Amino acid sequence: MNSFSLTNIIQKMKVVRNLAIIISAILFLLIFTTCEDDISGGGTTEIIFPDSNVSYGRHVQPLFDRGCAFSGCHIGVDPPMGLNLETYQNTMSADVVFPGEPEESRLIWRVEGWFGLVRMPLMRPPLTKNQIEGLKTWIREGAQNN
Repeated sequence: MNSFSLTNIIQKMKVVRNLAIIISAILFLLIFTTCEDDISGGGTTEIIFPDSNVSYGRHVQPLFDRGCAFSGCHIGVDPPMGLNLETYQNTMSADVVFPGEPEESRLIWRVEGWFGLVRMPLMRPPLTKNQIEGLKTWIREGAQNN
């Protein structure tokens, strides 16, 4: 009878473990899919950066608006990691951009997934090579609010 009880206990433990795995997976999906598509309906792929003279207003902010700064992501009073990308002032006050030094800028680390960091934008298509190079150029050119 003891072996039957032990078998019963083991089976119940397996059921509980499987339920825990399922619940964890559901929670993971809920947490990491809260970033909704932007209200304009457009994606980021059509945003093309020039090789030089990158404009914050014409290139960087539109990329942030469509890829990062919308409901559930880097916007509002309590954004993930405290990083609000709604405005130039918010972006620059977060210490993720170091003008003139793209290699030292955490923004670049995150969009490229350096040092084992999770690549941003999370749960969305990665930025294009042109967009990442454009962000680097904007930073290299002084990360101006132009």
